[in-house]
Amino acid sequence: MSGLLYKNFRINRSSFIFSLCTAILCCIVTILFAVFIGGADSIKDDNAATSIGMVNALLYYLAFLLPSLTTSMLFEADENKTCCAFAMSLPQGGKGHVESKYYYLLILNITVLFIAFTSDMISFAIYGGKVSATMALMLIFCWRLLVSAIEVPFVIRFGSQHGVEIKGVVIFFIFMLIMIYFFFGDISWLMSVEDPVEAFVNWLNSGDTIFWISLFPFISVAAYYLSCRISVKLFRKGAENYEQ
Repeated sequence: MSGLLYKNFRINRSSFIFSLCTAILCCIVTILFAVFIGGADSIKDDNAATSIGMVNALLYYLAFLLPSLTTSMLFEADENKTCCAFAMSLPQGGKGHVESKYYYLLILNITVLFIAFTSDMISFAIYGGKVSATMALMLIFCWRLLVSAIEVPFVIRFGSQHGVEIKGVVIFFIFMLIMIYFFFGDISWLMSVEDPVEAFVNWLNSGDTIFWISLFPFISVAAYYLSCRISVKLFRKGAENYEQ
């Protein structure tokens, strides 16, 4: 497995470096933002802390989002029958080949998470302990795992191009469900208040919502593991569709 992991890092070294540089840049921006707006002096009340926390969360989401755009490149180099035949001839077989891809993505996301956590600790100190995006970071990390769990089986089965397209359809479908809820669901808790941001944060911290949020890490990890098992089963079928 170590050899397969080395191969993935070697082949994708440019995209891995790009991912790390993007994450570091986004995290530097959060620190500079804290310094330039005055640090702890800029926190006048809870609303200000909430607003700054959401800005930091958006920057951290960008730190995870841009590296995810290189996911398809992880599979493109192996999308031919020669590489697939070589992978299946190894002692680990197709199973090891697929699992190494999942390990690579997991290591990449954990590395970005570590960089973001380091940035958040520095920002937390600058803000005098009044602003932290730790919860948002964990949710973003789990969301990226869940998106990868959805995307990779399609990439393994249909190729990187078609897999990304199908993932886009799935994410668009989820987005449409959210929009339908906002158009036709009960959002009086959001529209009947003067500060929608504060209302949204209070909703996230409410009893029912916080329960499902607490389950989200377990759901995303389980989905990632299940996705890996499914991809192992799909690998041979997907290899039959590749050209020489």
